[in-house]
Amino acid sequence: MKEKVYDSLIQSLKTGKHLNINLVNGGKIKIERRLPFLLIFRNPDPEDKQVAKLVLGESSYLVTIGGDYSLEEVKGNVKMFAKTLSKVFGTIMVMEIWLGTPESKTFKIKAAKSRAPSTIQSLTEGLQTYCKIHPELEVKIEVTEDRHPPDQPVILSMDDCKDNGVYLLGLEIPPFFRNVAEDEFYYVVFRDFQTVFSQILRKTVYDFLRVQTTFKIEDFNMLGSSKIGNAVWEIDRRLHEIQMKFQFLLLISPTNTMQAKKDFIANNFQGNPKFLYRLLPIDPDELKENLFKIDVRSIEDPALAFLFLDKREEVEKQITMLKERGTENFKYSSIRLYNAVDKPLFETAKHLLREFPPEEEFTGRWIDCHEMADICRAEVRYYKAYYPQLDAKVEVKKDIVGMLVSKGHLYIGESYRIPENRIDALVHHEIGTHVVTFYNGRAQPFKQLSVGLADYDELQEGLAVLAEYLVGGLTRSRLRLLAARVVAGHCLTEGYDFDETYRELTKDYNMDAETAFQITTRIHQGGGSTKDIIYLRGLINLIDYLQQGGELDPLFIGKIALKHVPLINELKLRNILVPAPMQPRYLNNGKARERLKKITNGLNVADMID
Repeated sequence: MKEKVYDSLIQSLKTGKHLNINLVNGGKIKIERRLPFLLIFRNPDPEDKQVAKLVLGESSYLVTIGGDYSLEEVKGNVKMFAKTLSKVFGTIMVMEIWLGTPESKTFKIKAAKSRAPSTIQSLTEGLQTYCKIHPELEVKIEVTEDRHPPDQPVILSMDDCKDNGVYLLGLEIPPFFRNVAEDEFYYVVFRDFQTVFSQILRKTVYDFLRVQTTFKIEDFNMLGSSKIGNAVWEIDRRLHEIQMKFQFLLLISPTNTMQAKKDFIANNFQGNPKFLYRLLPIDPDELKENLFKIDVRSIEDPALAFLFLDKREEVEKQITMLKERGTENFKYSSIRLYNAVDKPLFETAKHLLREFPPEEEFTGRWIDCHEMADICRAEVRYYKAYYPQLDAKVEVKKDIVGMLVSKGHLYIGESYRIPENRIDALVHHEIGTHVVTFYNGRAQPFKQLSVGLADYDELQEGLAVLAEYLVGGLTRSRLRLLAARVVAGHCLTEGYDFDETYRELTKDYNMDAETAFQITTRIHQGGGSTKDIIYLRGLINLIDYLQQGGELDPLFIGKIALKHVPLINELKLRNILVPAPMQPRYLNNGKARERLKKITNGLNVADMID
């Protein structure tokens, strides 16, 4: 084994070929490419492999678990690694990391007095920033030649460092995420620290490489791992498999809306209509059992662990809502998934409804569902010419109201009629946003980018409404509709019945009877859903993002939330994600770009009406 590891390491350093070898007791040496740094973590407890995750998500490390390893073999491998790469890059950095004593509350940075001061500063500032969250912790710098765990033998002496071109740094981490006396491990605290610590490590190494070596690198995130283990692909596959067993939006949408409206009118707009739903094609309890059999916690990469843990939690909420469909608990689960209407959003919605009176009835041409379907099919063909893998279907269905995209396909209700001046807006809303991001997501290695990362809906709808404005189709009636959905969502969470919500919209905010019924139906479907508040909230948050310097183009890589943008950018820099194959057609339009510039220059929602 010793010779195999040594020979493989030599070959890896010569060719830049990926090296990933398991050592005894769960130890590992991983060298992804010729990077002039190495992290070392010697965990003395073979039963405690959790803390090794502090480095296992990185791109260059050596980890030992327990005391059953050959010190001479480790020394030989580290020296050979250092000598080879220091000849190429002038010097390399080796950082050994270990846990302090159970009672320790101090991050101890052990370093030379004058070498690489900016590197020490980067590490210190990163840890100090974290300590603001945990004020019981502190950071100290110790100038010493002892840069290894006090209970472990030396791997590199100072003479070894001089002979092999090594800058050696030691870091002792206080085990604040563990209570030894009570035998408790605070997993959530550890996971959050692991995520932050990964960024601190990369920024520290980046500073060293940029200043002290000839290694060329543009961004610290490029130091992250670009190799994804088979376990992650399996987790992605199994999670996607569960999500494909049900179409959430279709299953919470009533199938008898038209009949329910007739009954509501016949009852003099009193009472709560009885809605019917599609039969559930799943066993929610079995699906949940399978969901939590997926070992998401085994993911070592902090960024990917966050994405998958977050998504599993969202899928669990959706399954719970399907099980609770038709009950009052559905409403509370909806609030968990989409949140409730906060005061600023509610005030904005009321302002829009009162500031802009209803438009006069549209007197132009209306098109039916079949003509709209043909227009949308033509738009699909446009994108398919650029991206042949796009195979979206457009289907007219009797049992839905309006238009919706589910799993990349567009469904139009048979009773739906569209005013001619809204055609472009709706085409770019549904096809240019929802369909395009679905297939862009499909082009990525992770299936989650097509079905949607956690909380993706809000950005999706924000982008879709923004598309309406950019193509000149965001009318006063449309903006009033989005605001009225927020008011209806507020009514729902305040305990209003169906008829009370309907009257609030018609009497207090002058919504016409048809629109008020559709809004109220969508808000009260399933037992009460706050999903529709995300349209206006998503638009407002998207505008804020753009006005703070955020870029629009990266948001179409798949179905993501704004909170994912930094992680998506990181994964792109790490060559894990690929460029999106399509951008919305309207972004090629000069007028749309002019309108986008107005937004970035400070245009607010109320000024977006066409």
